[in-house]
Amino acid sequence: MSFSLLILTENYVAGKKFAKETETMRLQEYYLLCSVKQTESMRGEGTLPASGLLTYRSGAVSFQTRDVSGNVEEVFFTLNLTSGEKTLGIAQYDKDTGTMVRWMEKK
Repeated sequence: MSFSLLILTENYVAGKKFAKETETMRLQEYYLLCSVKQTESMRGEGTLPASGLLTYRSGAVSFQTRDVSGNVEEVFFTLNLTSGEKTLGIAQYDKDTGTMVRWMEKK
């Protein structure tokens, strides 16, 4: 009986841990997607600064831009969640179309 209770308790704890990790990953993906969309919009309007900070409820994303070539611009994103997780991302924008053409993410 106690062995069954121990197994059920371990399953419950593992499930809660998995749910928390999944929530954190989804939050990271959401904040990075919002940041990419926001910088893409600023880029299209011609108001994208060389660096900046986008603040969200559970974290912040800092970004820096640099020109790679005549028609490609890179934006480096650093996401810091209030829970301590950090994620880096790089978006490349086509200056002619104003849209993102490549995305890389590092955790």
